[in-house]
Amino acid sequence: MRAHVLVNAGAGSVDGPDAVVERIVDAFAATGAEATVAAIDPDGFADAVLSSWSADPRPDVVVVAGGDGTVNCAAAAAAGTDVVLSVLPMGTFNHFAKDLGLPDDLEGAAAAIVGGEVRRVDVGEVNGEVFVNNSALGVYPTMVAERDRIRDARGWGKVRAVPLASLHVLRDLPVHRLDLVGSDGFERRRVRTPFVFIGNGRYDNGSGGAPERQALDDGRLQLAVTRATSRLGLVRAVVGALVKGAGQTRDLDLVELEAITVSGRSRRLRVARDGEIGWVTLPLRYRCRPGALLVRSPVPEEPGERR
Repeated sequence: MRAHVLVNAGAGSVDGPDAVVERIVDAFAATGAEATVAAIDPDGFADAVLSSWSADPRPDVVVVAGGDGTVNCAAAAAAGTDVVLSVLPMGTFNHFAKDLGLPDDLEGAAAAIVGGEVRRVDVGEVNGEVFVNNSALGVYPTMVAERDRIRDARGWGKVRAVPLASLHVLRDLPVHRLDLVGSDGFERRRVRTPFVFIGNGRYDNGSGGAPERQALDDGRLQLAVTRATSRLGLVRAVVGALVKGAGQTRDLDLVELEAITVSGRSRRLRVARDGEIGWVTLPLRYRCRPGALLVRSPVPEEPGERR
């Protein structure tokens, strides 16, 4: 097997690109596979994915080493093509790698990729921009922007900056008036909310705990909208979802659909895609692209099992 590995030197846990490159080569060699490894500037990832796949000889898989932002960039380039992607989880949270069933250590992930299989998974899209995990409006992207401001000002890491950023955002809670129009018989709704979540696939947390994605290939988006518009109400909704489960929380509406359009009075909204934020012009047109991305990942433990 031949793998072409692209290392994002700017990812959250990549310290010393040269040492990382050497470790990756050794990890794949231990499995009997051949890996060509290159450290890439974050801005060049999309082009590097496509040029890697067109190399002669062509690799069996293009592996991106980084976090969810890196995966997002690579998936945007690969979606809708015959490029086969996989992931070495080397970012801060690595949600997509975990949902693929990849171990969180480099050697374990390399072995799982080599011993895995190729399958199709869905991607989400908003106004033509891809996301592999989720997108969010309101309090979350505002918190991320504040977190990054604090990081730049104080030199903190992401995790350390989150609590202070959250307090700042709760102090001046953003509440939006939005119109939601969806597929699958979803009737038009006018909402006043501080938080909208659109997941690529259905998320569930049963009777409590952090929500987990139930499938990567179900052709659905998960829409979650909170109706709590006060600071205390939002905190209660979040705590209630974690303790009792999102489906049991009074102030949280959950819907599964294939597409949703978000419009409102504002010309633009700050939007998060896989943890990366930017300003996007309304209306926001979300859709699921079923099976748009080819990935190489571990074989499910049981026949027919779907993650």
